[in-house]
Amino acid sequence: MHTGEMMENELDFSTIGVVSMGDMGHAVARTLREGGHRVLAALDGRSPRTCALAERADVENVGSLNVMVRQSDLILSILPPAAALTFARSVSVEMENLGSAPIFVDCNAVAPATVRDIAGTITRSGGSVIDGSLIGAPPGRRAPTRLYVSGPDADHLTSLARPDMDIRPLGTEIGTASGIKMFYAALTKGTMTLDTLVLLGAQQMGLSDPLIREFSESQPDALGRMQSSVPWLAADAERWVGEMEEIAKTFAGAGLTDQMHLGAADIFRLLAGSALAKETRETADRSRELNEAIAAFAASLSASSRGAAD
Repeated sequence: MHTGEMMENELDFSTIGVVSMGDMGHAVARTLREGGHRVLAALDGRSPRTCALAERADVENVGSLNVMVRQSDLILSILPPAAALTFARSVSVEMENLGSAPIFVDCNAVAPATVRDIAGTITRSGGSVIDGSLIGAPPGRRAPTRLYVSGPDADHLTSLARPDMDIRPLGTEIGTASGIKMFYAALTKGTMTLDTLVLLGAQQMGLSDPLIREFSESQPDALGRMQSSVPWLAADAERWVGEMEEIAKTFAGAGLTDQMHLGAADIFRLLAGSALAKETRETADRSRELNEAIAAFAASLSASSRGAAD
C-alpha cells in the first residue's frame, strides 16, 4: 500500500525494500523478514560481499531499483552518508517514472540539513519521508538496535519493532532523528579518532611505551577502550569520513565549531589510506595488537608525508 492509501490508524508495510545490504542493512533486512515482511533487495551490479550478505539475510533479490520502487510499500535507505542524497535522487526519478510513491525512510548518518534536502527531493516526486537514525550494533547482536524516527508519518513505523530492533519516535519534525545520531556519533566515533590521534602522536615522538604504561596505571578504562576498537578502525574508516563531515555540518548549523569533527574526518581519511583498510569486518585480523595497528597507521602517515613532499 503506497502513500495516499492509508488505513485509518496504520500503514501497510507488508513489502519493504532495503538499500543497502551492508553490515547494518542486511541485519535490519533479516529481522524484518523474520517479522513476517516481504523484504526486497536490488542487487544488480553489487559486489560479491553485498550479495553474500543479502543471501545470509534471506531476502528477495528483485534486481533493479526500478522494480524495488514499484513493488515496495516502504524503502529503507541504509548507506554510507556520502551516498545518501544521491540515492534519494535516484529513487525520486524512479517514483516520477513509475507514478509510484512508497514511503522513504532515510536511516543514514547525515546532518539534519542533509536529511531535509533528501526530504525535499522525495516529496517533489510525490513521496513522503521519515527521518530515521540507527544507533547501536546491527540487530541480533548484544542490546536491541535503536531506530529513532521523526516526521509526520514517523509513529507508523512502530509497527516494525522487533525484539532486536526498538523503534523510538521523536516527533513530527524532519531532522530530529538525524540530529540525535549526529550527536551520539560525535562522541563515540569522535572519541575513536581522538584515541587514534593520541596514540599516533606518541608513536611519532617515540613515547608509545611510557604512555601506554601510564594509561595502564591511571586510565585503564581508556586503554581498554583503545585496545578493543582502534586496531580494527581501518575497515570502516572510508565510510566514516563522510559521517564526520556530516557531524561537522551539524555543529556548524547549531552555531558551534565544526573543526573537531573535520579533524576527525582527517584521521579516518588517514586510516582509510593504510594497508589495514583492505580488510573487511569479516576478514579483519582479530588477534592484532594495538601497537601493531598504530605502527601500520604511522606507516601510512609517513607515506602521505613523503607524497606531499614530492
